[in-house]
Amino acid sequence: MATNTEFEMFFEAGQAAEKAGNQELAIANYVDSLRRLNGYGPAKAALDRNAKILFAEAIHVRDRGDSKKAVALMVRSRELNPSSGEVRENLKSLLDQMPGRDLTRECLIFPDAARATKFYRDAIQTCMDFVVYNGVRGEILEFGVLAGWTARHFAEISRDIGFYGDLYLFDSFAGLPRSKSEIDRASYDVVRGVWREEMQLPNSWEVELGETIDGHVFRMLSRVLSFSRIHIRKGFFSDSLQQTIACKAALVHLDCDLYQSTDEVFKALERDNVLQDGTILMFDDWNCNRANPAFGQRRAFREFIERNKGRWEASHYLNYGFNCTAFILHDVSGGV
Repeated sequence: MATNTEFEMFFEAGQAAEKAGNQELAIANYVDSLRRLNGYGPAKAALDRNAKILFAEAIHVRDRGDSKKAVALMVRSRELNPSSGEVRENLKSLLDQMPGRDLTRECLIFPDAARATKFYRDAIQTCMDFVVYNGVRGEILEFGVLAGWTARHFAEISRDIGFYGDLYLFDSFAGLPRSKSEIDRASYDVVRGVWREEMQLPNSWEVELGETIDGHVFRMLSRVLSFSRIHIRKGFFSDSLQQTIACKAALVHLDCDLYQSTDEVFKALERDNVLQDGTILMFDDWNCNRANPAFGQRRAFREFIERNKGRWEASHYLNYGFNCTAFILHDVSGGV
């Protein structure tokens, strides 16, 4: 548990950096202070002050005709003070002048988008509240992005509740792996053809957008969070997860459908020591395959716990929708 000395130390470092004229270092230190003690008044006041400075700069560059830079500055300002109606309205006005399709706002899976939005946002908010108020410092990792609909919810809620971790997105952006494990080939949903289209988006969409799907997701999410907080790793997990995941996870969202893909994710998280006490695990496909524990995400998670007996245990946290559930991970290796 963080001590007063830790969050005060970062706050004082922020003051020193601000006095020296290094605004970005000052902001980084104020953020680190708040990540150690959510709601710490002096650090919050310092971020509000810097948010006003960034907003004033945004208005200046907007009036000079540089809308792109103005958007980036307003996004940064709103991150630091999400309650500012002035920033919110001016940013909306700028973005309204940039028409075009935004896939991250489109719910491509559920026919009832309003209902899906409600239960996903409620669940994500609850899980993120847990990590913020329990001081679980780390990043959000999403495995299975499709076109960025849930990633946008994570980005918006992060901004609105003052979660300052980065967003790491992993996806092939080419659908599910074509070669599936024997376990997946025998599973109910593969046999009955649920994934016969392999979750691949139409190639025509990239032509329509004038950019790749991953590039589009990055650009749209950069209108919610600063682009430096968004990290996209493109490729099938069997390839992309060969590279080290160099961060700690506060929350992991597993929307990778298959046993094989979920198993690949857990083995990479183990290898790189990404998980920590209090990490939230959100499973988007927990009840696929009739919720049979021999298949899919249920099997991959059970095997992960069995492989790590004496290190990791998990508590059920919540269910959402018909298919999803979340767990809290516990590191039991140190005893009580």
